[in-house]
Amino acid sequence: MSIEIRPATRDRFDDVATMLGPKNPDSPVCWCLSHRVDYKINRQLVGPARAEFVRELCSRADNAGRKVDLTMAYVGTRKLFEQTGFTKAADTDSVSGGFPRLDLR
Repeated sequence: MSIEIRPATRDRFDDVATMLGPKNPDSPVCWCLSHRVDYKINRQLVGPARAEFVRELCSRADNAGRKVDLTMAYVGTRKLFEQTGFTKAADTDSVSGGFPRLDLR
């Protein structure tokens, strides 16, 4: 299996929706916005407004190769990675949501 990583652009919004969007488009949560916006904006964005907010984010210029802030680097669960063939390479000292972060390869 190979994984191809491409920028999340407006033209690729359907791919972004597949990865981040909820199964129910009227859902008041998901799209991984709680880590990207403040509490007030997060609570205001409900249902389709969340998708439109993410679509607008995808319309902005790519980040010019700058490193992503580690608080924004949540990418999935250990089980998700293990189901696609990753294995634990090492423990880390980092914690996210009360759980230890692992180095999976």
